[in-house]
Amino acid sequence: MIYQNNSFWHQTTSYRNLNTKNISGKKFDVLIIGAGLSGLNTAFLLMNKGLNIGIIDSTHIGYGVSGYSNAKITIQHNLIYDYLIRNFGISTAKNYYKANLDGLNFYKNIIYNLNIPCDFQEDFSVVYSKYNEKVYDLKSEKEAYDAIGIKSNIIDIYSMNFPISCGLEVPNQYKFNPLKYLYSLANILNKNNIDIYENTKAIDVCLNENPHKIITNNGDVFANKVIIATHFPLKKLLGLFFIKQSQEKSYIIACKTNTKPFDGMYINIDKNIRSIRFQKNIKDSILLLGGCNHPVGKPNNEENAYKKLEDFLIKYFSKHDILAKWSTQDCMSHDRIPFIGPISKLYKDIYVATGFSKWGMTNSAASAIIISNMILNNNITYYENIFNPYRHLNINATSVFKIGKASYNTLIGYSKKLLLRSKKEVLDLKNGDGTIINSGITNIGVFLDDEDNFHCIKPVCTHLGCSLEFNTEDKTWDCQCHGSRFDILGHVIEGPATKSLKYAKIKRSDIL
Repeated sequence: MIYQNNSFWHQTTSYRNLNTKNISGKKFDVLIIGAGLSGLNTAFLLMNKGLNIGIIDSTHIGYGVSGYSNAKITIQHNLIYDYLIRNFGISTAKNYYKANLDGLNFYKNIIYNLNIPCDFQEDFSVVYSKYNEKVYDLKSEKEAYDAIGIKSNIIDIYSMNFPISCGLEVPNQYKFNPLKYLYSLANILNKNNIDIYENTKAIDVCLNENPHKIITNNGDVFANKVIIATHFPLKKLLGLFFIKQSQEKSYIIACKTNTKPFDGMYINIDKNIRSIRFQKNIKDSILLLGGCNHPVGKPNNEENAYKKLEDFLIKYFSKHDILAKWSTQDCMSHDRIPFIGPISKLYKDIYVATGFSKWGMTNSAASAIIISNMILNNNITYYENIFNPYRHLNINATSVFKIGKASYNTLIGYSKKLLLRSKKEVLDLKNGDGTIINSGITNIGVFLDDEDNFHCIKPVCTHLGCSLEFNTEDKTWDCQCHGSRFDILGHVIEGPATKSLKYAKIKRSDIL
């Protein structure tokens, strides 16, 4: 699995064990890399079109971002439409809405028509603030909604457990269990002769070959067209996605509470993000509380995130019983628009879907619609161009600051090779903690487990060489340059890195 802490979706969904076949040497018309929502939705739309389709995943179905999300199917992506109109014009804003509305309707139609059991529920969505002065931002977004044709209401008075001064409400949105959906969709794909190869990690896509050769840990695979639906594209330099987007981490708690369940999916626009909603399960309604967003690899945030969320629960909700805690990370496009389509002008049969900026439910379905139509030569240019992966980034000052900040983080990552924290004796390390020490010749990342074993890694990201930071909450080694993450054994658990770290295990008793 990707993360150490299973999400509520994993806890309430029976894992579908695949009898993975040998993939080495196989040739496909279309190979999809990534068995999350983008990958499986695309495969469904290409199903029964006369194409030989294969899907590979480095771990299991839904064990990337798809299985660790808040699972809100909504076109309301915080304050997005006023921003799009001001920076790109009304046409771009309308097309972004159209693409995500198509994505929403895709889920609605497939779930109802195929009777997919995934706890699919209609609800309304609300962006809100607890501060009176933020009402102007919400009213500007409301004006953008009106210009585009999005049905909405400004609500000034709320009687909620948590403070709300003003909210912008959109009806007819949805929520579901993404893993139940994915496992059902996988069954449908298998019955239609589309195989999913789990534990098959794409290491590289060899260009300038016809067909393309995809190097995996289980042998080489060949495909005429390749769809990279891996959250962060695995090609290092092609597309320069490590410059065009950064990665942001967030946290979620699922719990039972004595508070009466309420309708609505709420997210604020304030500095301290809080996402709040209930999800009906078989027996109960479960409260999902998310937030505490921060750039991946930024130190001293992880250990306090869950405590901040629990403090919020204690303050605003009745007695609660925590069922699950988990974290995820999202690719944040610097112009807030995803990258969907051919990876470059030169390689138009290699497709990517990334940069969903935390709104991956509808954007993943939109990406499936766009890419499948491109492969099938259907014309949907009315909105595909705004997602063009090799577009010129038309960005405002805020986005320039974000790019500058990402570049600064990259500089910090490289500089930490030379400017490390003060030396810390390895024998003073506590069980369950990790740090970077200076061995005199090189730097070593060290984690001490509960059985007094030192797990040592070379703390240099295998993507582009940035230094790694130990994540005390998840017990991972994180890169703040581009968001790669590694477990204590050095294995990649989140890209863009594809190669493991150098690793050694040493018993504490051997060095005493």
